[in-house]
Amino acid sequence: MEIKILQEKENSIKVLMKDTNIVFVNSIRRQIMSGVPVIAIEDVHFYENTGAMHDEMLAQRLGMVPLKSDSKKCKAGDSVKLVLEKDGPCTVYSSDIKSTDPNIEPVDLNIPITKLGTGEKLKLEMDAIVGTGEQHSKWQPAVVSYQEMPVIMSEKGAKDKSYKADMIEILLDEKHRDIQLKEGQHIEYDDTTFIFTIESHGNMSPRELFEAAIDGLMEKAKEFRGELKNLS
Repeated sequence: MEIKILQEKENSIKVLMKDTNIVFVNSIRRQIMSGVPVIAIEDVHFYENTGAMHDEMLAQRLGMVPLKSDSKKCKAGDSVKLVLEKDGPCTVYSSDIKSTDPNIEPVDLNIPITKLGTGEKLKLEMDAIVGTGEQHSKWQPAVVSYQEMPVIMSEKGAKDKSYKADMIEILLDEKHRDIQLKEGQHIEYDDTTFIFTIESHGNMSPRELFEAAIDGLMEKAKEFRGELKNLS
């Protein structure tokens, strides 16, 4: 297999994967979205909430706030306490969430949580725990997708010599993705070459997610091999 980074930004990455198959590529996608452990708010303990938003709705909104942490120290079951206390009138933002662990904080400090009117108060504690997207979408660290590489074919069924560079440039252009075909050309898809895209929610960098997914798949393969040996 050949892997090449085509485009890398702060929270996204596009990778060209050659000489592979859809089963392997989709395994990496599923592992990133449902198998990489990250931390998220799970339990919310309300001491005072006189605002308009009900406790249940507020807890749901808090749970969906992505949290940044040290990915190398994230282990299933780990937890940390967070607190939030505000008096109205004000808008409560994710920046108002305070953590007892300085390494854990909201990814974006400008996420609006709720509004408090004059005289309204909010006081609560939260338990953030490490989990995976398999349990709930709040532990899903990224949106991951892939597509087979389009190939420009001529009338005679031959590949256009410049199809790779042309196609990659078109697919990386976020504003214009129209493929202009010449007379006698058509599009087919190479089922051994893929453009793999990771759009991180900020819990971990795209590279960290890629590496964590590969490590997770290797660990699963190791466990499976052990089970096979036990059968014999």
